[in-house]
Amino acid sequence: MAGEGDIKEEDLEKTEAGAGAREALSANVRIVLVEPRGPGNVGSAARAMKNTGFSNLVLINPCDYLSNEALSMACNAGDVLRSASVHGDLRGFLRGPMVTMGVTRRIGKLRSPVVTLEEAVPMITGFAARSPVALIFGREDKGLTNDEIQLADMLLEIPTHEDYPSVNLSHAVFIVCHRLFMAASWTAPDRGPLSGPAYEVAPREEVERLYDHLERALRSLGYGDRGREYLLRLILNNFRRLFGRTGLAVREVKMLRGILAQIERRAGGAGGGGSEGAEGEG
Repeated sequence: MAGEGDIKEEDLEKTEAGAGAREALSANVRIVLVEPRGPGNVGSAARAMKNTGFSNLVLINPCDYLSNEALSMACNAGDVLRSASVHGDLRGFLRGPMVTMGVTRRIGKLRSPVVTLEEAVPMITGFAARSPVALIFGREDKGLTNDEIQLADMLLEIPTHEDYPSVNLSHAVFIVCHRLFMAASWTAPDRGPLSGPAYEVAPREEVERLYDHLERALRSLGYGDRGREYLLRLILNNFRRLFGRTGLAVREVKMLRGILAQIERRAGGAGGGGSEGAEGEG
């Protein structure tokens, strides 16, 4: 019989499950900085990451991220800087199974829908339990371009005061990382393990081929004709956000591409060429 001060077996199991979830979160979340201009900002972002248990830093066409300024601002997080993964462009980095979330301040028809930080945290922790998740932060002065936004499955907005909505890059990184850290913190063991989809998401290349196929199928139905290109772009953007929130599995991508191939054939479009590699599901 357990004494008053003894640790219950169920509490121990819950704590161990929580620790495993925190490890998966730390291992699978990538903090991606696109063309950061200030070495000090990169160093501060690295420090914010280490403060909250994250270490996977990805830099896209960065400034001198190993300068004295960067290392000084990183303080004891120099190891995060030195182990950073560096790439020439964002598309080149986004390969393999990965869920992507762009952090944006600007909102518009092609930058919607956006989720709040409160809504995003359980999504991120859930996906990170099984698959890598890339959190993409834009340039200090211009943020992410519309083309880069299109590579994101979901968009996240950090709420700020309307009088001065712009947030420093390293502050934005800290805000997001700290919320994730708290969501998986040992201070709330009663929450149990973080849950996520019981499958690995489809490789990024396969998802992008799906979107290309979707565009061809819609064009075969007449979308984009007679000056309605903007409407087509808006529809494609909405499909990206819809599918992005679910984290498509390989089987689902194949099923959708099989349906799109049927649409192309029925519409008399380029069905033969567009259905390469696609399968219907019985």
